[in-house]
Formats: sequence, structure tokens, C-alpha cells
Amino acid sequence: MLVEIDEVDLTTAGASVGSDGAVFDAVQAVANTLEAEVWKNDDFSLTPTMVLPEYLDQRFNRRVLLAARLDGEVVGRGWLGYGLEPAATTASLSVGVLPPARGRGVGTALLGELEARAAAAGRPTVTTFTQHALADIPLDEPLLGASVGDRVVPARAEATRFALARGYTLGQVERTNRCELSDIADELPSILDEARSRAEPEYALVHWIDRTPDEFLASLATAREHMATDIPAADLEIDPEVWTPERIRARERQLADAGDHALVVAAVHRASGSVAGYSELVLTEGKEHAEQWDTLVRSTHRGHRLGLWMKAANLLALTEQAPERSRVYTWNADENDHMLAINDRLAFRIIGYSAEWQRRLDS
Repeated sequence: MLVEIDEVDLTTAGASVGSDGAVFDAVQAVANTLEAEVWKNDDFSLTPTMVLPEYLDQRFNRRVLLAARLDGEVVGRGWLGYGLEPAATTASLSVGVLPPARGRGVGTALLGELEARAAAAGRPTVTTFTQHALADIPLDEPLLGASVGDRVVPARAEATRFALARGYTLGQVERTNRCELSDIADELPSILDEARSRAEPEYALVHWIDRTPDEFLASLATAREHMATDIPAADLEIDPEVWTPERIRARERQLADAGDHALVVAAVHRASGSVAGYSELVLTEGKEHAEQWDTLVRSTHRGHRLGLWMKAANLLALTEQAPERSRVYTWNADENDHMLAINDRLAFRIIGYSAEWQRRLDS
């Protein structure tokens, strides 16, 4: 059976695919089905309106979306993304196929097209990921690990076998953690006081929602650049990123267009007035959870418990400003002992793992 692979025209996202509706809508429906297959809930399901903004502004990142069809029906999706910095050599990609269509070459066709596009763009290193819920990881079967961290990735899982068979090696393992806020809400004020005692008077916390105050734009941009290079990367090749105030504003507009809100807390170094660290919670419209995205303390400011201070303060702000959000998800490298210890202190618990796979296309 012929597999058809087409790039989704994001300038006309309403283009139809037979009787199945819009291409973009159908592709997003596939993505939602795949997320629910792993996590057994719809926490990570998104509407096309929520997803589209990240594809429309491509000044700083290139993003390509592919649809895979069998007999005219969208049964798979793939995306490719990479930074536009002149020295960048890596790209990220993802492939997913609905269960009834697996084993018929759809995933292989999607992956081949994405890899070809990455190579044509001068990105010889590609990275992808697979997700594994804790409940689906067998204890009596072989488990894989990167050079650091635990061996937790199920070797016989369908997604694992797909990656290995196509030349990918396991570069890093990330933990997927979840915090039920009811488990920690009463303790947050005391944790906050404990962390504050180590950080004051040298640092102060500054909060904002959605829009970064102008006076912190430049130093936040510098901190975001360090987010790409200062976090544990195990065996992965990571490109540096260039962040400017303009790029921060563009990201804020993208989140707003998607209907998201960001609760941000920054630790500001009083003597210099610059951002020493920051942490952000993203609230997707219509959901009962929040997602912990970046948390970073610049290396020159570590040792003051700023990470715990910021994360506890933002969780407390979340309980006060969005009490309908009952849980928080976060993702951290399995070898990042310091951040994992902070998560443990804040009642985050492991619910699964993400395996980060990498391949050199020119070897």
C-alpha cells in the first residue's frame, strides 16, 4: 500500500484531506491520540489553534510539519525543528503513527523524509525522543540507559526497537515528574522561608505574568542562552542558542497566540540588577495542570538555594493565582541530581521517562 508523505501548508492550515477535514486538524488529532496512548489521559492534548503559532513565526527556528496518509487518511505525523544560528549543526524530529497503521512502512517513510530535510539544511546530527510511562516499564525485561543516569528505558518497547533499528543511539534519559499540589501546598511557605534565608539579602525575587519587564529583558536573554549550554546533556550534541530581547518578545507573543499564560519568577542579583536565575510555569488554556518549563540558575550564582527558592515561590503563586490547576508536570535529565533533589523536596514524583535518541546522518 502506497504511503503518501506531504508537508502541511501552514499558510493555509484549513486545506482539506478528502472527507477527513483539515490537514492540520487531522495531524494534530494523531498527535493527541499518541500522547493519550502513552499517558492514558488527555493532559497533553492540544487543539490546532494552540499548536499553530509555533509554526507561523519562523524567524528564529525552522519548523516543518509532515502528514502521512494511507488511502487518503491521515495516519501519521512528523515534525522537524532546528535553530537558525549560523553555527548550528543539529535538528530535532519526531515521528508518530496511529496503532492500526503501524508495521506498514509509514514511520520509516516519515523518518526518511525528515532526515533528508535535516541533511539538506546542513544539520548532520538529528535527535528524537520516545516516551515511556512508568506503569508500562517491565521490571523483568532488559532496560537501557545512557552513559549516565539509570537504566530505565524498556529495550523491547516498540518505539525503542524502531529507534535502534534505524541507527539511533540512546543519548540521554529524562524523568517525567508530576506534583499533586495538594501534597505540598501547606508546606510551601516554610520551604520558601528556608530557601530565602540562604539567598537574602544578596538576591531578590521578581514575579511577572506573560510579559517580561523591560529592565530585565537583556539579562533574561543572556540567562536563556545559558539554558541551552549549562544544563546536563549526557551524550547529546547540543547547539548554543542566541537569545535577544526581540526573540523573548516573539516567544511571549507566540505563547499568547496559543492561549497560554506564563508565570515567571526571577532571582535578581541586587548588586548588578541582572537576572541570576529564572523559573517558569506555563498554563495551557482549559487544562487543570501547569507545566514546569525552564528553571535555570546561572553557574556564577549557584550555591544560594536559588533553584528551590524560585520553584517554591512559583508553585505558591500558582496555588494563589490559578487554584484550578491541581497538578504540575516537569521534565529533567536523569543525571541532574541537584534539580531532582529540589523536585523531591517539592513532592514531584516519577511517572515516566523520555528517552532522547541521536544519530549522525553522515556516518
